Amino acid sequence: MSATISCQPPIRTISVASRSDRFVSDATYRRRRAVAGTILAVLLAVSAVLAHDVLAGSSGAPASAAASQPALIRRTVRAQPGDTLWSIGEANHGAVPIARYVDKLVDLNGGPSIQAGQAVLLP
Repeated sequence: MSATISCQPPIRTISVASRSDRFVSDATYRRRRAVAGTILAVLLAVSAVLAHDVLAGSSGAPASAAASQPALIRRTVRAQPGDTLWSIGEANHGAVPIARYVDKLVDLNGGPSIQAGQAVLLP
């Protein structure tokens, strides 16, 4: 009885077709990663929006009217002959310093001069 021992590993043959199917170029790899990352980002954004809708309760109901601010109504004074912004300011400034009030009058009315009969906007 005799036995033969071989020290060489068995030879495996790999077909060329199966090797080329597994080979992916660097550009293809990067493109696949970019597509996968984009899909993941879109899914994450959609899930964040859905979570916000569920948690915040944005059910499409209109906003409450109580949260809106009332419209700002400006008071006006009709300028009489001989009136100046300073004299109108003295009559209407209340607790505001007269210089600040007159500066605001000048800004609101487009300059320091007014005409008799003009509607002067008050701050």
